[in-house]
Amino acid sequence: MSAFDYIVVGQGIAGSLLSWFLLQGGKTVLVIDAYDANSSSRIAGGLVNPITGRKFVKTWLADELLPFATSTYKSIEEQLGDSFYRSIPIVHVFDSIKQQNDWSVRCATAEYKAYLSNETILRFDSSKVNNELGAFEIGGAHKLDTIKFLNLYRSYLNDKGALLGEQLDYAALQVGEQVQYKDYTANKIIFCEGIAGRKNPYFNTLPFTPAKGECLHVVIENFYNDKVLKDEVAIMPIDGNNYYIGATHEQHFTVTEITDKGKAELEEKLRCILNSPYQITAHQAAVRPATKHRRPFVGMHPQHSNVGILNGLGTKGVSLAPYFAQQLVRHLLYGEAISVEVDIAKHLS
Repeated sequence: MSAFDYIVVGQGIAGSLLSWFLLQGGKTVLVIDAYDANSSSRIAGGLVNPITGRKFVKTWLADELLPFATSTYKSIEEQLGDSFYRSIPIVHVFDSIKQQNDWSVRCATAEYKAYLSNETILRFDSSKVNNELGAFEIGGAHKLDTIKFLNLYRSYLNDKGALLGEQLDYAALQVGEQVQYKDYTANKIIFCEGIAGRKNPYFNTLPFTPAKGECLHVVIENFYNDKVLKDEVAIMPIDGNNYYIGATHEQHFTVTEITDKGKAELEEKLRCILNSPYQITAHQAAVRPATKHRRPFVGMHPQHSNVGILNGLGTKGVSLAPYFAQQLVRHLLYGEAISVEVDIAKHLS
């Protein structure tokens, strides 16, 4: 029987960062995860964006989340000896005079100046980008190469003997004074399962509202590969002439796979901003673990004090995960409070 301080279920963005902070806190960890190339963490664009939506609203907790995300990913880069997180400007293309006016108002607001420091309307080559009304730049954005990060971190866990590469079998899990799973024991178990959390017997009453997203990978020759261009979809550079296009957001869906409808929607929105020719190389879909109140689920089960969760990060998982993974770890190790806005106690009490 192998003993650990913690079992973490799931090695997406949430589970990776939770296990990272636990290991940094001197705890032993076993991460249980069946590799899935089509998980929402792996398909995600990985963009950390301080200004979102058609009304250019500052992301919730942006002033705290973004610097902490940067310091966290940079620390992991240093530990793993490779790079996967970089600063990248986001250029939002105006599609109406109203958007120009909304942007102008935001530029004059003190709390937005850190992210809208450039008040100049930008112009791009019209043969490449449809930007009759111009565009503006959002500062403070970053991009995580989610696949590279997850692969490197998975190897790191495997080298430490901290990875069990299988799907958790709930029938083999026993929760009492200690947690036992097959030949492994732990003091606590934390679930970071993404959308699979809806079927978790401890947390299946939490108000998940899954959102399906589809994306494309395309090749665009001689295009802007040093910035993200965004309107209703984002054109995000990957490497060379390869770009990520996405994503759709569908709350009412009947299939989780890619669809002709999703592809058509993406192409229609892409053609509104892109005048350059492109070639589709991949079409992917995944279901995000979004929540009814658009806030993560963080904390320990009220009836099972050694069972916890970090989930429901939705479309902003790359920016939310470092902050709330650390918050949960500090709660576990030092008894610090979990933010009321995300604490699962209000849902399960």
